[in-house]
Amino acid sequence: MRKLFQTQCPVQILGFILAAGLIGASCNDKAISSPKGYDFSKPVKSELGKDLNEISGMSFNRDDTTILAVSDSKRKIFELDIRMLKLRDYSEKMYTQSDFEDLVKIDSVVYVLISNGTIISMPLRVHDSSKTIAHPFPFTGKNDFETLYYDQTLNALVILCKSCESDKGKQMRSAYRFDLLTKQFDSSAFYTISTKTIKELMKNDDADFSPSGASIHPIDKRLYILSSAGNLLVIADTRGKVLEGYNLNPDQYPQAEGITFSPGGTLYISNEGKYGKPTLLMYPFKGKQDAPKKNK
Repeated sequence: MRKLFQTQCPVQILGFILAAGLIGASCNDKAISSPKGYDFSKPVKSELGKDLNEISGMSFNRDDTTILAVSDSKRKIFELDIRMLKLRDYSEKMYTQSDFEDLVKIDSVVYVLISNGTIISMPLRVHDSSKTIAHPFPFTGKNDFETLYYDQTLNALVILCKSCESDKGKQMRSAYRFDLLTKQFDSSAFYTISTKTIKELMKNDDADFSPSGASIHPIDKRLYILSSAGNLLVIADTRGKVLEGYNLNPDQYPQAEGITFSPGGTLYISNEGKYGKPTLLMYPFKGKQDAPKKNK
């Protein structure tokens, strides 16, 4: 493992929060609007290394305290140790094409999204590119995707259009479902999100909603969607009904493209390094958590 990043709050604070589930570490006390359970004025911010300069997607590794990450141009998956602040390669080169945008880990398989909508699947820790299977996006036209997330209630992956041919001129962004049982995409859009609704919610006719990352909150089960282009965080239900919207400070989120949650609700957002160094922001969850299940 190699040293990954330096935190802009003391490392001891980050480790203490992660280990104890505490809140309140702050590098910035400026009051800003935040979703319930979070304080966006108090992130623990860390600078990532050059290997993740184009970090475009993240997925919490629920087996331990690590995050899996993918970079646009790197043909491998990285593992971020969020307690030791270290990075290591998690896979060898995984596919002939690059432009990787997002990933999800489910059990022993990692699914990675390519910008044209193709989803590739590969077994974890199997360093053999021949084990990688490609599932092409079945709809024609010029399509651009950056967002992939897992919906456990559907046993499916969902990808969100950043810009799709079928949405052109319709003031909407479509979502498409990939069934994990049949390994097939649905024959039509799973749901759509109205960009007009988001503009009205944000009271901004110029609000740009072009999804760059999304994840379902493990406790309140709402869908958190990043839009890097418009510096927005939109919260919706899992069928695309828009519920809330938040402006993100472009100084803090210069290119927010990765989002994931720990099982306890801690929120992680990553920024690519196009306008500076790549960063990882952590927000502890201070909302009500599910009670632990009793052993039978």
